[in-house]
Amino acid sequence: MIGISSMHLQILLCNDIIKKKMKVFRITTEVKSTKTIQYIIEANSQEEAELKIIEGEERGEGEEVDDEIEWGTEILTKTKFIEDLEE
Repeated sequence: MIGISSMHLQILLCNDIIKKKMKVFRITTEVKSTKTIQYIIEANSQEEAELKIIEGEERGEGEEVDDEIEWGTEILTKTKFIEDLEE
């Protein structure tokens, strides 16, 4: 039986770690965000203008002016291995 000194074993382990190839992954996450949208609505009253948005007549026609991301809500949803990188 051939013995391996602890120093030789450490060198072998170190070389193994150094030679390991980096890998590339695509990671998909989901995060909650709050979008602020402004609308310019033609209407006879404030109530009518608000109803046009609430009821969907003008929904989606506004301009996004802010997007605040709540990073504390981020969760991983999918991880996919892509490739090994060359040394």
